[in-house]
Amino acid sequence: MFENFFRSRDADALEVLGKVDTVRRLHGLIDEAQKHVTLISPYVSIEKLRDIERKIRQALEREVAVTLVIREGDESTRGPSQQGVELLVSLMQAGMRLFVVRDLHAKLYYSERHALITSLNLIESSFNNSIEVGICISAGRAEYVRISDFIESEITPHRKEVPFKPATEPRRRSATPVPRHATQGFCIRCRDAIGFNPERPYCDSDFNVWRRYSDPTYEDNHCHHCGMDFAASKNKPLCRKCYGMLR
Repeated sequence: MFENFFRSRDADALEVLGKVDTVRRLHGLIDEAQKHVTLISPYVSIEKLRDIERKIRQALEREVAVTLVIREGDESTRGPSQQGVELLVSLMQAGMRLFVVRDLHAKLYYSERHALITSLNLIESSFNNSIEVGICISAGRAEYVRISDFIESEITPHRKEVPFKPATEPRRRSATPVPRHATQGFCIRCRDAIGFNPERPYCDSDFNVWRRYSDPTYEDNHCHHCGMDFAASKNKPLCRKCYGMLR
């Protein structure tokens, strides 16, 4: 309802946008980039923003240098969910660079063609529920140069890169007994029927997601043997009852 109010009537003026146009401009900024994209957002839940994820991947496929800058975790900051961490690792594997900045609160999206200053975080509530505003600036304006200078003076010196570590499955002996007669099991994440194998209690799809982060203690949803609701992990895929029965 605020879109017409926020649209600039002067073609040469700064473009002030409501939420719908801000999101549209952000999508276009990523799509049109040919050299670099910097996404500065204190809070992120890209796993819930599939359009943004897809556009980032497409930019990486075009060999655009994509940089994501988020707020460094502290007592007042809730970090990404496990699914969010796995997605960030996947994007880093595809070539994205991830940085953290202490006390970051600025929201700024920047390419070689445009800059977007906005209240919009890369989180689901900003895109779907909140009232947001943005200002879009083309590379031909003096303000664009000032934004570039701001990034170099206020963001770049304080950012710390998060290193990408390829996930490798740890070599260890399983503490879970393998029963002689159990052949049917369940994926501990989605409960699909699979072969019983406590060393790999996931369906192929969920195992590929899990291995990106390879946390053997991360709690999923179901017992690998009986399929009942249970906080199972790769280290402990069986509920207490099944563990005792199959020893």
